[in-house]
Amino acid sequence: MKQTLLLTLSSLSMAVFMTACTNQMASVGLSPADKAEECMIIDKKMIKIDNFITVVNDTSAFHLEEAARAIEAPGITVSTNKKQMLRDANKKKTELESEHQKLGCETSKK
Repeated sequence: MKQTLLLTLSSLSMAVFMTACTNQMASVGLSPADKAEECMIIDKKMIKIDNFITVVNDTSAFHLEEAARAIEAPGITVSTNKKQMLRDANKKKTELESEHQKLGCETSKK
């Protein structure tokens, strides 16, 4: 009896642990206000990334390390190599665009 209870509890806890660690959020519907706020936050992040890409493209590789310290862009890249910085920024931009699309935000007209 104790072994069956122990086995059942351990199996149940393992199942809960495995499903909780899949990095999937519960599908909870967002209210229109929350959705608009999330879209606005993503738009602001995309603007920062676009500005970062513009600055990196316009700066020579020789001066890029100095410019990287001046650019406030945490979370985009940690590299001071121009190609790697652009690669990281474009990857982050793609992630934000997919999140933007997943939320169903209106696309901004450029």
